[in-house]
Amino acid sequence: MNTSVTVMIYTQNKERGERLIKEAFEEAGRIERIMEPRKGDGELRQINERNRSGWFVLSPELSAVMEEAWRYYELSGGAFDPTIAPVKWLWEFDEGGKIPEETELKDNLRFVGMSSIELRGDSLFVPDTRIKFDLGGVAKGFAVDRMIDYLQKNDVESILVNAGGDIAFRGEKPGEKPWVIGMRHPRLNRTIVLSNNPYPAVATSGDYERCFFEDGVRYHHILDPESGFPARGCISVTVWTNTAMDADILATTIFVLGPEKGLALAERLDNVETCIYFETDGHVESVLSSGVRGRIGL
Repeated sequence: MNTSVTVMIYTQNKERGERLIKEAFEEAGRIERIMEPRKGDGELRQINERNRSGWFVLSPELSAVMEEAWRYYELSGGAFDPTIAPVKWLWEFDEGGKIPEETELKDNLRFVGMSSIELRGDSLFVPDTRIKFDLGGVAKGFAVDRMIDYLQKNDVESILVNAGGDIAFRGEKPGEKPWVIGMRHPRLNRTIVLSNNPYPAVATSGDYERCFFEDGVRYHHILDPESGFPARGCISVTVWTNTAMDADILATTIFVLGPEKGLALAERLDNVETCIYFETDGHVESVLSSGVRGRIGL
């Protein structure tokens, strides 16, 4: 998933614990193969490389992720959109990044928009071979949830999984000590700690994670599906909620929406809290949803 993944568990048997962690990583690898959009021979790659339009029957895993992506596409008015793929790939962030040619960008933007596809149960209809999917804003969170689920099913009660800032945890550390999760300030070299995490999953999207500079301008990988350019309203968004997948999607979605609309979306949803950083006239400012105000020292 192009990131580092850490799994921490507490068990009575070290050998069994190490085996379970290994198996949890194998589950994450299986999910990655399904969701990888451009490499290997996984399911999403095959859909993206198809030579026909029409209906495709999805695996349970890809169906679940597509269904959640569709839900947030509608909730956000299109701010979260996995069909951004043909535009996202033009930026070549995996190779260091470059600004696409204007004509090429406009041509690929014609094929961005989940409203052009249909999702019925486990079946996906794609009307044009030039429509592609990139699940970078959701697949990592889904993999974290699956790792947590696997460990819980094997009677592990104390778990923390961190996949490049997509974090989920269950239970407590020995001695009834809570998991302590820090939040990086987007411009200062310091970490902010939240006491008593409101929900068992947290994710952060920031303009500092994958970016490059040209003529003094920062270009980052969180794109606005409408323009095809990096979204400029926020510089960092952290979301707390019940699942890593939802936290992953919402951090991206709120970042694209910007502080005002993003905060309104978080306040509208049940079991969601957010911290949004943005810049005004060169100054870093922040806003918190109502459930975490007074609990974070920004």
